[in-house]
Amino acid sequence: MKVSFTNLIKAYSGKCDGLVYMYNRRLNKIIARRMPVFKPHAGNVRMGQVAKNLAALEICEAYRTDLRLYTEMFRMAYPEAGCYTWMNTFSKLMWALQRAFGLDLGSITRNEIETQELPCMTLKTAVEAGLLPIVKGYERFGSRMW
Repeated sequence: MKVSFTNLIKAYSGKCDGLVYMYNRRLNKIIARRMPVFKPHAGNVRMGQVAKNLAALEICEAYRTDLRLYTEMFRMAYPEAGCYTWMNTFSKLMWALQRAFGLDLGSITRNEIETQELPCMTLKTAVEAGLLPIVKGYERFGSRMW
């Protein structure tokens, strides 16, 4: 469904009449979609548990900045991939880490990441380990998670 406004208000976002509205500054468009209806099942519980645990890792601002810059470079190199935020990149990195090392993201801790010296500690090592795609200039992303 395409929504159009005569006067584009960039700050318009929220929920109304069963729709969710959000402004995407990269596309310069307001996107509207139906309000999702979530039926409780094990997948929802698992995703919620993983999201809470990843947020509890409390990564530092320098690492987040590296994620933001990497995401911009990735978006320019692979525009069809649809990766727009640093959190998307971080999620992709952590799920790739789970697949590669057989870890449980619902219970992973900072101590576990440090003691096992996992490649997610810096974006440079993550790219070199094949957890994220190579983009030109990835070598400069050496900030540690904390």
